[in-house]
Amino acid sequence: MWSRSAAAAGLVLGLGALSTGQSPSPYSRAVPPDAAALARLNLRVEWAQFLPIAGGRDTVQMVQTIGDQLFVQTRTGHLIAVDARTGRIQWQAALGNGGYSNVYPVAANDRFVYVAHVTRAYAFYRDTGVLEFTAELGTTPVAGLSADARGLYAPLATQPGAAGEHRVLALELPNPIVIPDLTREKAPKAGEAVIGRANPVDQLTDRYPAPGVYRSSNPDQFDRPPTGGFEQPRASGGGGGSRSPSLAAVPRVTPPYTIEGHPTSPSLQTVPSLRQPYRLRDDSGKNVQRTPSIGTIPPSVSAALALTDLRPQGVKPKVRWEYGLTTRIRFAPVLTPSRVWIVTDSKSKLALGKADRVVEVDGPMWEEVAAPPGRAGVIAYVPLSDGSLLAVDLEGGNRISGVNILWRTNVGGILNHTPLVTEDAVFASGDHSGVVRVDRKTGAQVWRTDRQADRLLAVNQDFAYVRDNLGKLLVYDARRPTEANGRAAPLTSLGIPEFNIPVVNTVSDRLFLAADNGLIVCLRDAARKYESPVRMAPPVTVDPVPRQAAPPAGMPPMEAMPKVEPPPAPPKN
Repeated sequence: MWSRSAAAAGLVLGLGALSTGQSPSPYSRAVPPDAAALARLNLRVEWAQFLPIAGGRDTVQMVQTIGDQLFVQTRTGHLIAVDARTGRIQWQAALGNGGYSNVYPVAANDRFVYVAHVTRAYAFYRDTGVLEFTAELGTTPVAGLSADARGLYAPLATQPGAAGEHRVLALELPNPIVIPDLTREKAPKAGEAVIGRANPVDQLTDRYPAPGVYRSSNPDQFDRPPTGGFEQPRASGGGGGSRSPSLAAVPRVTPPYTIEGHPTSPSLQTVPSLRQPYRLRDDSGKNVQRTPSIGTIPPSVSAALALTDLRPQGVKPKVRWEYGLTTRIRFAPVLTPSRVWIVTDSKSKLALGKADRVVEVDGPMWEEVAAPPGRAGVIAYVPLSDGSLLAVDLEGGNRISGVNILWRTNVGGILNHTPLVTEDAVFASGDHSGVVRVDRKTGAQVWRTDRQADRLLAVNQDFAYVRDNLGKLLVYDARRPTEANGRAAPLTSLGIPEFNIPVVNTVSDRLFLAADNGLIVCLRDAARKYESPVRMAPPVTVDPVPRQAAPPAGMPPMEAMPKVEPPPAPPKN
């Protein structure tokens, strides 16, 4: 009996020590791959970076490639910008209160990156991480954001009590500070004054308030106080006063409140608390008087107080329009110079005008869109759940003819991954589909992998890098099949199961491996021509077309130009 008790006690102590010393970790144990193993794939490590992830409760959730930057989002709302060329952490920002939240793809234009967290949208300068503005969205997002140079488009849940399923909110972006590129301008001669070149410091001062600065009638500028040592007040109701009034500016709420043995209360300053009901007491605590709610202030007085609140306000976007839908939005809006395309779960694609939300195209599809489309110019490559890949002209089509489909090819499987588009090819992939190279012009299939190799990570001019569902990195010839039946066999492989965050490089030839413990490794082909990053993705056109420039001075407008009549046709014999 004693031996059984001792053995049981030892087993308990051993299990306790094991649980204390070898507690399971939520992270993978990823380390940079061995150089000798990479040499078999003709790869080399460009850089490796461990991101500052809070241990024990935070993990990497999503990594996106935009331009020459990586944007990393974690489960607790951290946004980290990494230089894709060097691996240097450029900046990081903590969104919200550190709690868990849904993570959606970020959107970016030339200057800013936009991210949604809970019910707010944040705009950061891409290079510095300075917060430009935050905007309250009202409800939580249901997909990623989309942005161009002038607008931000957010797919959101419907407001409480409103009909419909989802809605799209279009925000007009404030005009950013434009710093002139002095390297492209003619250098001034000796003794020549520089005219028309704004100082960036002065632009920042005019945009963001400094101590002793108050807002003028222009919401994007601040007036400086007059000289003389003191700030002179202006008359309220004029176009920009300097006073920031409080409730004390109201003479009284109702006919004067009086209390026994005390003078008439002149204003709401005598109310010690704003919690309802408001109470007035004398020094001895007697003669308690209940006062009515603040709601007794007439609406006109409240509006006047809001208009005369001239304290400096941050830069805010304005609502351009809002469009409600009776179906659910599946992915981030797809933008063109004039349209906003919405993909819903009703097997249809809806195109709205950017300026006025007018429905321009409402075309039914025979199957649901399975993943966000790939882009090149104004052409979208749309994957469907039945294995079809479509090339769609986003600027074509109308409400009568529907979606303008250029070509269609049947890839097979479920194309639930975004197609990767290069200059001459589209790489489609998904569950039970493998990776298929499709010619961009004709839609003809060039080669395809086995079904297990279903995640394309990167491609360069010679090779395609694919991850299979067992965690192996496979290298394929990117230009031609290796078998006569159009099948492609891997040239070589490497096991990388610990890198469990897929990163698809939609910009250049670099191969990024990411793990949930914060490790990101950048790999490149060892060939000399890949020493500098090679851009593989064609440009995408989303910004509105600029208006036609005015004719030079002295030239009549186009309407007044004389029309040249065509020569008369020769007489018939």
